[in-house]
Amino acid sequence: MSFSAARTEIVAQAELAKVAWTGPPSPLLLSYQNQGLIDPGSQFDPYLCVDIYFLNGEQLSLGKTKAMADYGQIHLVAHARENGGMLVCQQILDHFRPYFELKTLATVRTQASRGASEYSKSGWVCYPLVVPFWVNRLVT
Repeated sequence: MSFSAARTEIVAQAELAKVAWTGPPSPLLLSYQNQGLIDPGSQFDPYLCVDIYFLNGEQLSLGKTKAMADYGQIHLVAHARENGGMLVCQQILDHFRPYFELKTLATVRTQASRGASEYSKSGWVCYPLVVPFWVNRLVT
């Protein structure tokens, strides 16, 4: 399992949740880490960023074929214009949460999610939901 394969699974899950989204804004815009798909200067409706961080690794066995685990976090970050309120962002995060929390994808396994403090960024208020995950792999 590679970083790019794990990212592909996570992005596919985000796209699945996006297709099922029915609330305003419609369509819901998604951006992925460092892709620049959304221009914050011309965007007015809330949107969601999906950021994937690989943070740690661990060797799980000592045999000839070594089992390893890569650990990371998925940051689902809903963005709303400053003074635009947080209700729609909460609705977006409520919608996406069951698609990511306590899931086994093909190789990515997720844990319970947790909220994080909101922060301001270039005229937007960002509301993050953090989902820890791990990926097991074998090294020969």
